[in-house]
Amino acid sequence: MKRLNIAMVSDFFYPSTGGIETHIRYLSEELISMGHKVIVITHKTGDLVGCRMVGTIKVYFLDIPVLCRNTTFPSLYSNLPLFKEIFDSEKIEIVHGHQTMSNMCIEGLFHARTLNLKTVITDHSIFEVGPFENIVVNALCRLALKNIDRCICVSYTSKENTHIRTMIPLEKIHVIPNAIVSDIFCPREEGKSDEKTVVVASRLMFRKGIDLLIGAIPLICKGDPTVRIIIVGDGPMKEGIEQVLDENELYDRVEIMHEVDHEKVGEIMRRGDVFLNTSLTETFCIAIVEAASCGLHVVSTNVGGIHEVLPPDMITFSKITCEDLAEKVLMALRKSNHNPQDYNKRLKNIYNWKRVARMTEKVYMDIEQTFLGYRNRRELYKGATGILSRLMITIEYLFLFLLGLRNRS
Repeated sequence: MKRLNIAMVSDFFYPSTGGIETHIRYLSEELISMGHKVIVITHKTGDLVGCRMVGTIKVYFLDIPVLCRNTTFPSLYSNLPLFKEIFDSEKIEIVHGHQTMSNMCIEGLFHARTLNLKTVITDHSIFEVGPFENIVVNALCRLALKNIDRCICVSYTSKENTHIRTMIPLEKIHVIPNAIVSDIFCPREEGKSDEKTVVVASRLMFRKGIDLLIGAIPLICKGDPTVRIIIVGDGPMKEGIEQVLDENELYDRVEIMHEVDHEKVGEIMRRGDVFLNTSLTETFCIAIVEAASCGLHVVSTNVGGIHEVLPPDMITFSKITCEDLAEKVLMALRKSNHNPQDYNKRLKNIYNWKRVARMTEKVYMDIEQTFLGYRNRRELYKGATGILSRLMITIEYLFLFLLGLRNRS
């Protein structure tokens, strides 16, 4: 098998925590173990700037300002020299961007096509088409991803959503699910304890349904005086949770933990019996797989691609109301008589990084090398609506020409 030189590009990577960050890390490590060269390009975080090693992965932490939500300030052309220097020095053949809402991802892929490199994007989330900010992002994605070689989505629901938003042809979109490290997310060995515990692991933000969680906590605690709740995560809605704990005097029964290292999440999940997911929108939700692999029964809202993830006996779906979430959690606690080892064994065979890496490698290998010059690229954008796109591409190639003149001088 040919050795490939791959660059993963995204705003979301270590030391930040989350599903995208975890995905990039474990996929990169697995591809490296298969003999490929993989680097990661992301923005600086704190003192992490320049080229560093994160485990077995070489990471470029670029000195680019962060705008909001951990995404960099859109600058497009000014970052071309940075990307070109890294792509050339590392002899990159394939640029694999992660997340359409990542500015670094979109810029990296846009510049990669200018440099005639193969391009792949993995979209990890589902987004509405309507809101103004999403309309702007979708328009930029359609420009930058017009000639993307391949797209990967983590669920079939996400595939349809990405196609509608970006207009990437369906035949170019592959579905490759997420995976887990089953050695980290495994059941406790000593068996069940007498204490009933509900675990929540999520970013504490609106789209994760934290409003629902805030309403459900008092109902769960009232429905069973012996239940304890552990909440792992941080975010703008943490104060709302603390307020409801104050109002209902529940601090002795609800424990709030800050974000923890991914390797330690399994230890916390093993303390639980039921995992609660309250998301309002979700593509895949790797957290519910991790929880089920630890032997917890999952209670979740049925949104996005969640229905594709777990076997029916491992998950109970709830309506998007506080009352139904609380009722389903209490019911799951009463009927919690499943075999945690069986959960882990079944999921280990379905969601493992070796399988994901092999499927991703096949996507890479299926891409044919094509030369896409300035004229061919401009012709992709037709009509009056393509005038701005053609202008932006013209400026990109002019910038590349001037960059070449500067380097020669």
